[in-house]
Amino acid sequence: MPTLVNMPVPISRELKQRVAVLFVVIALFCSSCAQPPQPPPPELIRPAPQSVAETLFLNEDFANALLEYEHDYETALAPEARNQALYGLACTQLLLARSDSQMAEAIGNLENWDGGKGDTDRTENRHLLVVALKVQGERIQRKNQEQAHLAKQKNTVIANQRKKITQMATTVDNLQKQLEELEAIDETLQEKKKPL
Repeated sequence: MPTLVNMPVPISRELKQRVAVLFVVIALFCSSCAQPPQPPPPELIRPAPQSVAETLFLNEDFANALLEYEHDYETALAPEARNQALYGLACTQLLLARSDSQMAEAIGNLENWDGGKGDTDRTENRHLLVVALKVQGERIQRKNQEQAHLAKQKNTVIANQRKKITQMATTVDNLQKQLEELEAIDETLQEKKKPL
């Protein structure tokens, strides 16, 4: 019985067409299994800036963002607008904090913002807080690296000073022994000089 493998006769035109149709059907079937591209999850989409201060913050003009948030906070009429300004102010303060007291003030403002929110949904751009925390985290990491470097330098200086102190103590001991030897020699000479 002849098979496709050992068939001496060339493949007919009809068979070629059937194979082509089969490949097209397989291709269509496989392409229908693929899922269409989906948009990114909503939490990864950043909301559009809601204020001039937020735009300044997102453009990394933090000093002017701080001034604008302070202005928005002081001039806001609606409690919600005032609370949103407080959130931006706190995030900007947190980002710019260089001392513990500045950090404490920023955290206090975040606590006040959270307390003033009540049961309403939060509409503030959480990206501001993420940026502020990231900058502070990097600053803390740099500070820790600098402190570790300074500690290493200090330990090197201390080790060198201990080594010098040990060398000086050895020198003092040697000088003390030489002095005792000289005194013994001097005493011997003094005894020899005495008249008999």
